[in-house]
Amino acid sequence: MKARSLLFLSAGLALGLAIAARALDFGGLSKGLDAFNKAKEAKSNLDDANKLVSGIGPEEERTLGETVALEIVGKFGGLVRDEETVRRVNLVGRALARYSARPDHPWRFGVLNSDTVNAFSAPDGYVFITRGLYQTAADDDQLAAILGHEISHITGRHALRIIESGEKSSVVMKHVSARSGDVRQVDAYLNQVGLNTGKIVKFLVEKGYDFPTEFAADLNGRALAVTTGYAPGGLRAVLQGLQARSGDPKKVFSTHPPLAERIKRLLD
Repeated sequence: MKARSLLFLSAGLALGLAIAARALDFGGLSKGLDAFNKAKEAKSNLDDANKLVSGIGPEEERTLGETVALEIVGKFGGLVRDEETVRRVNLVGRALARYSARPDHPWRFGVLNSDTVNAFSAPDGYVFITRGLYQTAADDDQLAAILGHEISHITGRHALRIIESGEKSSVVMKHVSARSGDVRQVDAYLNQVGLNTGKIVKFLVEKGYDFPTEFAADLNGRALAVTTGYAPGGLRAVLQGLQARSGDPKKVFSTHPPLAERIKRLLD
């Protein structure tokens, strides 16, 4: 796709210059400049179109990821600072990341200081597990299954696809791509079209992805864990353990499909 776009750009620019040159020969300077400007405008429009087709780029993902991650951390009581907990989550998470679809990406893993039982991800490689869920992971196989699920949301660009597929996504992309590096400016642009990072976070932590997306993340996360060397039954063990617990079910994976349905769809 990228090569084809570059070919079209080169051809369009060459054609525009040829038209301008011909106009200079037969119609004078003013006509030549007019033709050149039209060719330049056509190239600019094609540049914009190609950017919109390609969706959110690395810089835009980085800025969105930073702002969304900060809001998630603030919403769930900050990050757990226990050294052993942080070390364990990062060792397992980075091992998984090495075998993911984005092995060279700067991944970040953290434990949210909340007793709710859930996990979240933000664009650009931010993966969070709540303290409540972390405490249920009896071993690294189970922890790997949880983190693998969230890594799959990021490598699958699930949050970004929701933003890109919005009714006014083309306007969002145009403005975000023109940012100056100021996070507040990005939020201002998103607000202009009825979006902001607060709404994105609300979707991630309250509504969550649709069931097919979550089931796919279960399977892809399991496959990633197995590829990395962890036991295949980690996620099943986590879900069955949570299913056997008593307590408020709304606090257990509230943004995910029912536990029984997830268990039924797992391979083992």
